[in-house]
Amino acid sequence: MEILDFLEDLYEDDGKVDGILLRLDTPGGTAGASEELARSIERVKKKKNVPVVASIGDICCSGGYMTACVADAIYANGQSLTGSIGTILQIPNYKGLAEKLGVTTVTIKSGKMKDLGNPVRDMTEEERAYLEQIAKSGHDLFKKFVSERRPEITNPEEMMDGRPVDALMALDHHLIDGIGTYYEAYRHLLERMGVESFDDVMEVYIKRKKGILTRLLSNLSLLPTSLTDTLQQALDFSPVSKR
Repeated sequence: MEILDFLEDLYEDDGKVDGILLRLDTPGGTAGASEELARSIERVKKKKNVPVVASIGDICCSGGYMTACVADAIYANGQSLTGSIGTILQIPNYKGLAEKLGVTTVTIKSGKMKDLGNPVRDMTEEERAYLEQIAKSGHDLFKKFVSERRPEITNPEEMMDGRPVDALMALDHHLIDGIGTYYEAYRHLLERMGVESFDDVMEVYIKRKKGILTRLLSNLSLLPTSLTDTLQQALDFSPVSKR
């Protein structure tokens, strides 16, 4: 919550901010949290009327890209991965294991959908159809959010079908605006601010600390597991002001 608190304080503060630099390195996050973060950044951007530039590290997928697309420009390293504009629901099923172990579960519920996703029984076709509709609805909202902020994306049928893409493909299809390092993104922000040198700005910096689980799973970020997809976003946030 520290980043959201920081953004709220920045929104309410009358102090001067001339630009915002985002450093994103994340496999994604839950849908609601990703949208809240993206809209909070956009809210500050509009109120302060300042340029925002995003810099992608190793990876910026799914909810991470939702956050990046509120920026005026997105830069990525040549080896970066981004995109993955989609939704996923994964529910483990232990029915076979429970039967082998002789474990039974008694479920008492007040509605037919109350134990939706029960891991010790098979999912019904009605339940599957319902969950598929939820996933589709979330995907449609995700695509709408991105399309409104990146209308220049080409071949959206493929670019928004959940696939991650490398930096070259992302650039070709306008998911990003340039291939470059953090400092090249920083220089682009300074250009938008009308500043020529790093020495002419004052930077306020906030970084979300990565927990041990995030660090341990950092190399598993492309695996289609609900665990990696629900890791919270790793975000460096730097409001920049002219001296």
